Amino acid sequence: MRSLAALGAAAALGASTALGAIPPAYQAHLPQARELDGIPFITGGKTPEEADAVKRAAQEWPLEVVFEEQDRGTDRKLERMPITITDASGKVVFDGLSEGPILLARLPRGHYTVTTRWDAWTFSRPVTIGDERERVVFDWKRPAPETAG
Repeated sequence: MRSLAALGAAAALGASTALGAIPPAYQAHLPQARELDGIPFITGGKTPEEADAVKRAAQEWPLEVVFEEQDRGTDRKLERMPITITDASGKVVFDGLSEGPILLARLPRGHYTVTTRWDAWTFSRPVTIGDERERVVFDWKRPAPETAG
């Protein structure tokens, strides 16, 4: 138990240290960092100001996941997307909901699979958390209806 508490404290410290690198103008619109299954995360981007703040914060987080849809030529950011992250052994390390179109997560180094559902389909992407930041974009396109010519 003691090591679990220490891990949680270290994760919270890491999240707050990273937030210290974000300029105050962005911090004012940045959603609160939270923790789920021991993984610190931020989710948001619903308003233009919040989206700018989360995009700036993404530079300080090892994983950024974005959800977008192009519906008949109109770009739409998707909210309330389910997201599951499993480690290389298949163990679920994060199972939650991205409340906005962007989710940032502070995962330890390693190999993971990020999975979401859209309509009736499930989509997965492999990611490796290491020295470089990982950005995963789930984007879907619904074609415009054909017009009779």
